[in-house]
Amino acid sequence: MLLTIISFLFVFTIIAVAHELGHLYFSKRAGIRVYEFGLGFGPTIWQATKGGTLYKLNLLPILGYVKIAGIDSDDPLEKETPENEKYQSKSVGKKFMSIFAGPMTNLVLGFVIFSLVFMVMGAPKGISNEISTIQPGSEAAEIGLTVGDKLIAVNGVKYETPEKAIAKIHQSADKKVALTIERGGKTLVVSATPKYHQKMKIGLIGFALKPIYEKINPIKAVYYGGKETLGLSLSILSILGRLIVGKIGIGDLAGPVGIAQITGQYAQGGILSLMSFIGFFSINVAVLNLLPIPALDGGRLVFVIIEGIFRKPVPIETENKIHGVAMYALLALMAVLTVHDLMRIFIK
Repeated sequence: MLLTIISFLFVFTIIAVAHELGHLYFSKRAGIRVYEFGLGFGPTIWQATKGGTLYKLNLLPILGYVKIAGIDSDDPLEKETPENEKYQSKSVGKKFMSIFAGPMTNLVLGFVIFSLVFMVMGAPKGISNEISTIQPGSEAAEIGLTVGDKLIAVNGVKYETPEKAIAKIHQSADKKVALTIERGGKTLVVSATPKYHQKMKIGLIGFALKPIYEKINPIKAVYYGGKETLGLSLSILSILGRLIVGKIGIGDLAGPVGIAQITGQYAQGGILSLMSFIGFFSINVAVLNLLPIPALDGGRLVFVIIEGIFRKPVPIETENKIHGVAMYALLALMAVLTVHDLMRIFIK
């Protein structure tokens, strides 16, 4: 539990700080004043002012934030700031980069992390028989499978490859199977019933096997990093499309609690496993933030595009009211997802 909490906060903070650093850097390049860049919340334990920006480290170093001149019209500092240093005084292009920079930095972070992981681990060339992750609340979790267990046989049959053993499980939906597991040098047999997945049309127990990698040179690692980044981005968009047309439901998504559990699972797999998850999650944050929904960066970009088309900006007060209403809707969605997460954990 402690590892899950610590790794979850670490991952969220890394991704949030990278996101806000993107906004900070490109806002300053655009000539927009940035009042404050902070790490964490609560009482301030260190602060310094540089280049007109107050940098703060707070007692609880969780997540990050940035205050950009001209975004919050109610901020007392607005009266002291020259108009030409405010967000709304800038050109459409500079506004666009100021907002787009956050998701863009998350995308770059994901790409860099995946490239580094491929440099160290190599490129995947198959799977081993070692369990690498357990889905929370799944059949695998219920029967006591753990990360590091090795799948030896299914129904007493030792298959030539782990892929064939997994195929047997997929073909055994709603049928009890006997799994021969090696754990710490000992062999045990556990029974499991693969649950039929309505959309994938296969039986699943809820575990994944550890990939096998082959060493590659740095150029290929960068290539694979770019390929992984693009592939994940397209996959996320595909999932969103299926959500919109009703092919998957809200209950199939993970909220904060579910993400925390998944983070803990990856953390148990070691530093490279956790780094891979940071890359994966960072790309998720980038793509989701670019959706044209108010309260997200993509929502703000919609207003920038409207300004570019009609040559007239929407008043920042009006824009902020729309973002405020949408934020309540997003918080409500987050609450629903959290309830689903807790139900998956506690209601078997």
